[in-house]
Amino acid sequence: MSGGVRTALIVAPDFPPSSLPCSIRPRLFASHLAEFGWRPVVIATRPEFYDFDIDPDNEALLPEGIEIIRTRALPARWMRRFGIGDIGIRSLWHSWREIRKLCRARKVDLIFISVPRNAPMVLGRLAHLRFGVPYVVDYPDPWITEVYWRMPAAQRPPKWPLAYAMARVLEPFAMRRVSHVTGVSEGTVRMVMENYPELSAVGTTALPFGAEPRDFEFLRAYPRLNTCFDPADGLAHLVYAGVYTAAMEPAMRCLFGGLRILRERNPALAARLRLHFVGTSYAAGRAAKRVEPIAEEFGVIDLVRETTARVPYLDSLQLLLDAAGLIIIGTDEPHYTASKIYPYALAAKPILAIFHEQSSAVSSLAALTPARILTFAEGRSAESQAALAADDLEALIAVDRAPVPQPAEEHTARGMTAKLAGIFDQIADGRA
Repeated sequence: MSGGVRTALIVAPDFPPSSLPCSIRPRLFASHLAEFGWRPVVIATRPEFYDFDIDPDNEALLPEGIEIIRTRALPARWMRRFGIGDIGIRSLWHSWREIRKLCRARKVDLIFISVPRNAPMVLGRLAHLRFGVPYVVDYPDPWITEVYWRMPAAQRPPKWPLAYAMARVLEPFAMRRVSHVTGVSEGTVRMVMENYPELSAVGTTALPFGAEPRDFEFLRAYPRLNTCFDPADGLAHLVYAGVYTAAMEPAMRCLFGGLRILRERNPALAARLRLHFVGTSYAAGRAAKRVEPIAEEFGVIDLVRETTARVPYLDSLQLLLDAAGLIIIGTDEPHYTASKIYPYALAAKPILAIFHEQSSAVSSLAALTPARILTFAEGRSAESQAALAADDLEALIAVDRAPVPQPAEEHTARGMTAKLAGIFDQIADGRA
């Protein structure tokens, strides 16, 4: 790097005290960029404009000194009349106004936009047109995807056609002058770039979610109340914390098939098990359960508890710390990776994971921590692995557990931010 400290403008409508998953990735990068010669300036929305629950403790996870500019947004109660609740859309004009002020008042070396929220990626293109500032777009998941079109109409999100049409219009505009594209996996980045062959010269980098030890240090100092189960009740509580989608059904059927086999051969051990699936729906409030019906089909419903409502980020980490073991359910999509594998690794608990064999999560999890990983692929269905799932469930709770090593530095949030800062340096130096 040359020329001293540089400024990276991070556009993140969702930011602490937001507890939604899309607030975590920009927080982790913003927390460590200063260590690598980049001053982060975050443009976020004022919490009173969020239409979802917040957790003030999330702000305690931020290091001191990060400059955060909070903007207004169009009120949700107005915009929902037009079917729009997304905070990224409601705050779009206000974020653009702050970007203009910043670019006129001081030197902004680069703009970084992590989606979702998806609409704000157009602000990178606008800033480039107006001020010549390079920008990087970061993808936890592709915006344009055909996956929902392959589902029955009743299973698609209710606003999916509108969201898809918006993606088809806004993303090509936003990507036209992008300097670099990052994503949580090689598969994710590849899926995005396949839509833009004309951008073949644009650099791409896979940056998985990094583990953040400071989050667990905070939680061990200030533990949260576990409202899902009593970790001292003598049962073996296994936890999956995260959304459930229809694409996860093959892996879920493998898991419950294994649970049924375990009960048949070792009923006393199975009786000690409780599998908790927490935060399985994106819908606000009460939502229809989708995991328990599968458990009922396999005859293990008495061992399964599903909570559809999403829980705050720190509450979900507390569940990991209180659990006897952890479960990770993958989808049937080869590009899928699970952001949860890094906090799962830091929880230092035994893990059972079920993934498509081509998912980058397989190698990532194997590199992070000892874990029992089942894979499936075309010609080897997930449900056909049920007997192995039974073996792994039994081993998860029946054997003495060796200490689980912590992730190496390269897999931490700081290590991932070091790679991101290197990309920023190349762009700012004109080498990208």
